[in-house]
Amino acid sequence: MPRKLKDCDSALASAVGHRIREWRLRRGMTQSALAHHAGITQGALSNYEMGRRDVPLSTVLAIAGGLEVSLGELLDLGEVIIVRDSLLGRAVQYLQAAAKPEATQAAV
Repeated sequence: MPRKLKDCDSALASAVGHRIREWRLRRGMTQSALAHHAGITQGALSNYEMGRRDVPLSTVLAIAGGLEVSLGELLDLGEVIIVRDSLLGRAVQYLQAAAKPEATQAAV
């Protein structure tokens, strides 16, 4: 029986949450501390780590900033390349600037 799209989404949310938790523990951070750095509630972070909720891109970027890791490291993607003049590239730069102004210079 083929897997349903919802099953795939659930597996992806679980994998992303596991990676967030793994990096948080590597950094010796509590959920509360990371949530504060990312501008979210501890309850939301817990839901993301447990795979109960999908993590929006803006939140993944904020979490990566709070953990001081690249998006590629956080999601185990290797190097993530974003073309600067693309719509996605501009969105990422905007979100990085909003989460951590000094990160914008590193991204440019």
